[in-house]
Amino acid sequence: MRKVLVTGDFEIGDEIFPNDFEIIHIRCPVSEQEILDILPDVQDYILGGPEYLSTQFLNVATRLENLVVMGTGITSFVDLEYATKKGIRVANTPDMNVDAVAEFTLAMLTICLANVFESIERVKEGTGWVQTPRTSLANLSVGFVGMGAIGCEIARQLHSKGCMGLQYWSRTKKPDLEESLGLQYNNLVQMVSSVDVLCVHLKGCADTWGLIDEGVLKSASPTLKILNMSSPRIICPTALKGFLQANTDAFCFIDGYYSEWVDNKGQYDDPYGLQSLSSKSLVVTSHLAAQERETVSRMFAQAATRVLEFTRCKK
Repeated sequence: MRKVLVTGDFEIGDEIFPNDFEIIHIRCPVSEQEILDILPDVQDYILGGPEYLSTQFLNVATRLENLVVMGTGITSFVDLEYATKKGIRVANTPDMNVDAVAEFTLAMLTICLANVFESIERVKEGTGWVQTPRTSLANLSVGFVGMGAIGCEIARQLHSKGCMGLQYWSRTKKPDLEESLGLQYNNLVQMVSSVDVLCVHLKGCADTWGLIDEGVLKSASPTLKILNMSSPRIICPTALKGFLQANTDAFCFIDGYYSEWVDNKGQYDDPYGLQSLSSKSLVVTSHLAAQERETVSRMFAQAATRVLEFTRCKK
């Protein structure tokens, strides 16, 4: 009987796998050891939880043949180079989270424009009653770092609301989108210097880590709002901290962090020193953007299908 490890806080429906598959579901893993104890007997793995499969994990997974990440960014959750070297087949569920992430991004954009996080903090402390009028989405100038499926969907929705000030930087130009959405292509430094909001939707990898560094942020508006729904490492943490400390009206939202899950020890043991900043400057969440119920169900169904395809190919 094949053992399939599934991680993630969602329901698994009946009859997803044939009877000769044993499903082990760790819904909310609380420690690495909880997963490490099971890995030696697992042949298939659907990763929908918070863990990162490092070299240590992959060395323990001596029988692992197939791994499917529920999402797009494989390298955010797996040491892909080492997994490939070990002969593990790795797949993802690409573009299934586009609508969910776009919806979440626009919601967070509205919330940060309204200074909601600062208001919550001030009300709790009794130190102020924030009621600053916010800019409408239609009147924003928005820059996109990366123009893949998610960036395109957000740009389309902003354009439909009347937003005309849309710019983008991407490793490849998008002439069709430029024409249909009025997008303006710009280099990174010039774009960051001229927009109200910067949305980061770029694949995290060695080529993009540290892309937004001190040189880029030095040119940014002192009131720039940054929303990063991709790998935190695309923004240099030292540069980000310096920018936010120097510009008290700037703000950054990151869905994820440089130290994640069990490696995250909170604001009092943060090697990057960012979590000690006020929520007026920085808010970090735990990969919530794609956690929309129907989206997660579809991603799991696709992941299960990929596992079954892999096992049939072997036969």
